[in-house]
Amino acid sequence: MNKIESRFIIPNIVTGTNMFLGFISIIMAIKGDYVKAAIFILMAILTDGADGKIARILNGFSDFGKEFDSFSDAVSFGVAPSILIYSILNKNNLDIIEKTHISRDLVIPVAFLFLLCVILRLVKFNIMTVPSKEKADFIGMPSPTGAGIIASYIIFSTKIFGDIKYIENLFVLLVFISSLMMISTIKFKNVVKTFRVKNIWIIAVIVILLFSFFQYTLFPFGILYTLINVADCLKDKKIKIANEVDDIDTDESDNA
Repeated sequence: MNKIESRFIIPNIVTGTNMFLGFISIIMAIKGDYVKAAIFILMAILTDGADGKIARILNGFSDFGKEFDSFSDAVSFGVAPSILIYSILNKNNLDIIEKTHISRDLVIPVAFLFLLCVILRLVKFNIMTVPSKEKADFIGMPSPTGAGIIASYIIFSTKIFGDIKYIENLFVLLVFISSLMMISTIKFKNVVKTFRVKNIWIIAVIVILLFSFFQYTLFPFGILYTLINVADCLKDKKIKIANEVDDIDTDESDNA
């Protein structure tokens, strides 16, 4: 393997690992081991972040890698969570349908909605971007974030309550909100820019705490990350509208 080959092959091996972890998550969901299925989705998120970083370091970006990454994401963050959602709502937990007042006819559409929005998100991302070293902001919630919120809630709920509990329609609400966020036009910044943390030691402590107590921390962290980005987006739009109004008033004054 020469240097030119390895700089493309190594990131794609990591991308393939992402897909493999998503595949294992699907198997775990079918077997009814929902927590393990959720954990494998979280592991896939880590590998998804790693392949991009490795590609940047090795200058190993390619059109093939871009497409392969999207297909892997479709499996790990689209198909795997959707099957997990369906399995939880229907296959082995029929009583949950009554607790959440969900018609059985809606279980498949709810699970499919998440998959559909992930695919639409990935297609839009591929059309709007080109392989690059630059790490830009995201338009719409990234699919790993949407999958991570669903997976981390399953782990969080199981750890806190000893079972997958549902506060009214919280789980289904999370599925709907995460789905719509992924196809929205809301700008999502990366984690560092979102929380405006620049000190490397503070970042290190946060990362250690997140992963040391991930059962308790990842779900609240994901919700907070989402809320901050939504709030920032609304703030930016408000400022933009105010500036446009000022420009109109200025033009009218000039023409008076």
